[in-house]
Amino acid sequence: MKVAVVYESRTGNTARAAEMIAAAAQELGHEVGVWPTRKVNLDFLKEADLVFVGTWTDGIVIAGHRPGDAGRLLDLPGIWGKPTAGFLTYAIHAGKVLDGLADVVKLRGGDWIGGNLFKRSRLPEGIAAFTIAALDEAQARLGVNAQADADA
Repeated sequence: MKVAVVYESRTGNTARAAEMIAAAAQELGHEVGVWPTRKVNLDFLKEADLVFVGTWTDGIVIAGHRPGDAGRLLDLPGIWGKPTAGFLTYAIHAGKVLDGLADVVKLRGGDWIGGNLFKRSRLPEGIAAFTIAALDEAQARLGVNAQADADA
């Protein structure tokens, strides 16, 4: 499968998570590209079978959480019908920010397959399992045989 990882990062934590997701997918034999939103390879994104979209959690410590730089995510080209998994990094509490990211993905036409929150102080905890689950779900939705893909 061709996997695109697109992210927004303010302090580098989300960029780090994006690179870890990309490495996990590549280790499983997938073709992977990873870019910040402002430098996305549009040809690669157009051909991608799975898209990961990530950003940081904005808001005060206990309330008002929202996807960081959501405006830049909304400027992404359409990802119509592509299985899309979201990921967010956070410092203390993330609230329901994942719901906001799901809304952004759906507005861009992505087929939301779920997402995950990653506490920045605990990276890479959970990255591999999240990546595998997203790849499995995307393959199921696309009707791809995961083992045949890995063997190719």
